[in-house]
Amino acid sequence: MSLVHVNNFCQLKKFLLVLFIAAVGFMGCQKDVSTIVKITPADLVTINGELKGMWLFPVETQNVVDINGKPLTTVQYTAAPAMQFDGSSNVKIIQNVNTTINGTYTLSTSNGYIYLDVVYPDVTDIMYQVVFVNSQTLKLLSSQPYVYYSGSNPQPASTVSNVVLQKQSSADVTGHMIRVSVVSDTLYSVSVYVTNTKLHTPADTAILLDSKANITGTYTYAFPTQSGDKLTLDIIGDYTKTTFYAYYNGIPMEGNVGYPFDEIQTTTGWTTP
Repeated sequence: MSLVHVNNFCQLKKFLLVLFIAAVGFMGCQKDVSTIVKITPADLVTINGELKGMWLFPVETQNVVDINGKPLTTVQYTAAPAMQFDGSSNVKIIQNVNTTINGTYTLSTSNGYIYLDVVYPDVTDIMYQVVFVNSQTLKLLSSQPYVYYSGSNPQPASTVSNVVLQKQSSADVTGHMIRVSVVSDTLYSVSVYVTNTKLHTPADTAILLDSKANITGTYTYAFPTQSGDKLTLDIIGDYTKTTFYAYYNGIPMEGNVGYPFDEIQTTTGWTTP
């Protein structure tokens, strides 16, 4: 997934960053577009202090909007990395349980907005707007130019991405938990299995842990895990309108997915390290 600077987003939809000192955090909600909140260097230091630490359970939603901010597509759920900020300028970009990238970051402000620029080792970057941050939740926003076709007619647009992460808790460190989330606005059924690939009695036997039939909305299930546990998800429903996330201790898991008729099935991978 490619995300770039939010050069055009302020023309699409604006968020006013209101600073709450000694309150819940920093959040965006602009009613009067003529009002600009002045962000000082001291404010950036405070926000950098809030950023410091590990941010887990990433969820990213995307949709395409026109130049006036009107949605042109339905919201899509996509993968996003966990991140760990050191409070200085370094960030670990944790794409999944097997892949971590060392990058750098900077905070800046412009026209009352706060921006977080995450730079990868190949010098590509993602410029996020910090929509909200406190001791528990981090909400980021970015956009990139996009050409949307209405029939055969192209029109200028942008892909807008919203990323939400949760601050690491002590339970995330010591819990050794797998968490599964399924999201759909259509009817679906889900079954969660686990197989421990390092045990030999019984060998490679999938154990059903939980199942739900004919549900809509969000399904969440968590269970304790050990090294070698292989997660298997079987989701029956419209795979074009259904998304799932799987985390180990809040970090995205990695694996392959099959799409039989009206079904989503995890295949290889999805194993606890």
